[in-house]
Order: sequence, then C-alpha cells, then structure tokens
Amino acid sequence: MRRAALALVACAAIAHGETRPRYAGQVEATLLGAPATLDPALARSHAEATVAELVFDTLYRLDGDGEAQPHLALGPPVYDEKRTTVRIAIRKGVRFHDGSELTAQDVAASLERTRATAPWVLASVAEVRANGDAIELALRAPTPDLELMLALPQTAVTKQGKPPGDHPIGTGPFAVEAWDRARHRLKLRAFDDHFAGRPYVDLELRWYDTPDGEARNFETGGAQISVRGASAFAGGEPTYRAAEVNSPAAVLAFVGFGQAHAAITGDRAFRRALDLAIARGGLATIGSGEVVLPTRAPIPVEAGAPPLDAAARAGDLAGATAQLADAARRVPQLQPGRIATLAFEILVEDTRPDDRENAERVVRALDKLGIAATVSAVPAQQLRERVAAGSCDLWIGQLAEPLRETAAWYGAAFSAGNDDWATGQLAAGALDPAAAARAFAERTPIVPLMFRAVRMWHRTDLRGIAFDASGRPGYADMFFFGAPVRTRP
Repeated sequence: MRRAALALVACAAIAHGETRPRYAGQVEATLLGAPATLDPALARSHAEATVAELVFDTLYRLDGDGEAQPHLALGPPVYDEKRTTVRIAIRKGVRFHDGSELTAQDVAASLERTRATAPWVLASVAEVRANGDAIELALRAPTPDLELMLALPQTAVTKQGKPPGDHPIGTGPFAVEAWDRARHRLKLRAFDDHFAGRPYVDLELRWYDTPDGEARNFETGGAQISVRGASAFAGGEPTYRAAEVNSPAAVLAFVGFGQAHAAITGDRAFRRALDLAIARGGLATIGSGEVVLPTRAPIPVEAGAPPLDAAARAGDLAGATAQLADAARRVPQLQPGRIATLAFEILVEDTRPDDRENAERVVRALDKLGIAATVSAVPAQQLRERVAAGSCDLWIGQLAEPLRETAAWYGAAFSAGNDDWATGQLAAGALDPAAAARAFAERTPIVPLMFRAVRMWHRTDLRGIAFDASGRPGYADMFFFGAPVRTRP
C-alpha cells in the first residue's frame, strides 16, 4: 500500500538501529481555523478542504507536483471519439467507514450533488450516470482539466451521494469519532480498511480562538504539530526538538461583500474603490513567519498573476477616491454629507486570528474613504450562515486551490462572490485567462488580499509530513519514528 511504502522508504533513509514505524499513538495537530462544515461539497476554507481529504476520497488526487493521479478511479478518463462522453472505471473493493462497499452509484450521485452545490467545479459536465462498475460523464464541451477538477475536495464521494451531516461516513483514511464545536476538537480514528493503507496514527485536530493558544500548547509538549509557531514567546523554545516544513503559498485571504448595505457593496465602482484603497504592503508582516504574498489578483503568480509592484502595495487613494465619486452618482448614501453616517460591519472567523489583522487593514482603507467600520469575530458556522444570508457588509474569507491551476482559482473566486461569470466560461470547456482577468477587474466579485503558505512545526519523532499543491498537509501519511528529544535536560 502507498502509505506503508512511503513509511518504509523513510525508514530506510533514516534508520539508526530502529526498525520500522509503528501503528500506534495519537497525534494532536492544528487546523487553520474551524471547519464550518464537514460536507466536502461545501468545502471552501483551508480547514474544510483538509478535513475533506482525510475523511473522504476523490476519483483523482494531486501529487506533490500538482498532477492528478488515479485514486478511486482505476485509471485516466476514457473519451469517446467525439470527446463528448467520458467513462471512468471505479476501483473495486473500496469500503465506507460503516463496512458497506463503494459503488459506481455512490460516485455518480456524489458528483451530481457537486454539480448542484458547487456548479463551477463541474460546469462542463451535463450529466453523470453509473454504468456497471464505471461512471459516464456527458460533457457540454471538451474539458482538458477534467482530472484536476475531479481531484478537488468538492467532488469527494459520500455514501449514496447524500450530505454527510455532523457524523459523516466516507471512504477516506480517517473516520470521524467526534466533532466537538464547543471545545474546538475533531477526533479522527485511523480507518483499518482504507484501500490505500491504514494510517499509522489516530488524529485529533484542534483550532484556537486566541493568537498564542496553539503555540503555547505545542511549546509545552501538549501537541505534536503547530501551524502558528513553535513557541508562544519570542526567544522561547518548545519542550521537544522540532523541525518545520512549508507549503506553497496556496491559501488566498480575501474580502467578500455582504448585503447589509446592498446598494453600496453591490456597486462595482465602490468595490474597485475599496480594492484601490487597501495598502497591501503591510499584509506581508501578518502571520507566524510563513511566506505571505500580497495580491490584487485571485490567482497566484504560479498560475499567471503578475507580481504586485511597490505602487500597488502602497494602494492608490486618488484612484479609489475617483471610483467612490463614480459610485456616489448612483448611491446617495455615498454622497458627501451622508457618507459620514455609514457604519460597516466586517465579519471574521474567530479562530483565524490572521483574518482579524486583515480586517483591520480593511478598516483603515474604509476610513480613508470616509466610512467607519468595526470588526466582529464570530464562530465559523455563524460566519457561513450570515454570509449566506447577506447579513453583514464585508467578511474575510479564505480559498485553497491547486497552486498552478488558473481555472480552479477563478472558478472558486467568482463563486465566492456569488458571480456566475466563470461558471459560464467553464461550461464551454475552458477558461481564457486573459478574459478572466479582465472580467475580474471589471466585476470585482471579491477583493483579494494575500496568498499565504502554511508553516508547520512538528516534533522530530513525527515523520512523513508533507504538503500537496493546494497547501494541504498530508496527515494521513505521518508516523512516529524513534522517541521525542527534549531541547533541554
């Protein structure tokens, strides 16, 4: 099995009298915030995408280079002569956490739900149906990146294709034992019958609503993994020797628009004014030392975005003021004498402290435009519900997509702004990057702030940790090897 092979290769490279990794123990690790849902079709944040990969499986999975490899699928898609129908054979003998066997009907129903729930992901697919031990996809147009889209977490397979609820049953490497929202814990048990091999450890994922809570727990030996620092205090060091790994900068933080003042936040000129007013240079200092790249584009440089120059990092107040004046011609509340009465609310997720810092930068930008704003930190589920209802002015969101995949980034970004422009383009089978950039600049469905990497500290006796091309940690491949080493007697 894949996991055992990885571990044995690692052992051969590092063995010093030890023999092999052991199937034992529990790892306490961290998510970049709370998952608002365990439903993979609704996954948006880095935390939700990470959990989806642990509990569920997809037809294809990205390798370390960002290439889609068969996972639940037996091989690559097989096209008919006209390339309008695709057949994908499904691996036999795969079992759900309850012991039942995965069928092609489960896969087809799951993908049909994805088409309804996250239309941009499979926009070029007109229908999915089961056919024996395979599924068939009817395409609206040839789709060159179909395997990539079928590796995204939103396409993960649930039992009978139904929403999994708070007690999901998947086929992934871990089964959910408990989800304790109040105590900020998700307990996962290694799944003995996972077709790619049983993980070596059980896993407890935690998230914190204080900036130093996680680092403090790691520093004192309470956790084996930290993504917010090896120490809670400058100059400190953790109880046990630690190493670090870094992901690509594949997590996008952005400003989303609500509807509490819908006439204002729905105006494209106002949105452009906010975009121009934000001084992004200071965003580079947010975080715990990981790579942070300020941006005005919803795609990384690796996917074709131009690097942000010094002028763009400083903001453009003159340009912002001109856009605001344009918006004021349509929105009386933005006119002089009335704009001073506005009071905006910016929502942030209370277990993502970096988002509060991002929001404070947005508050400063709004102040330059003459608009007062406050920041409200709310639980992840409440944030999702209020965003869906539009009951806020602005909110700080997060997306995690494969680093170099332009179509996935634009699809997710437009969707996060409730704009179906990219979905329409993807339905035609391809998305032109230049056209997408122009449409994004004109429509401004969201305001991108920065791309960030994930910097992970881990105890040195915990091995096998790496990141995929979406910046998701490979928790299913880690294992204990040897004993923890104290940093001091």
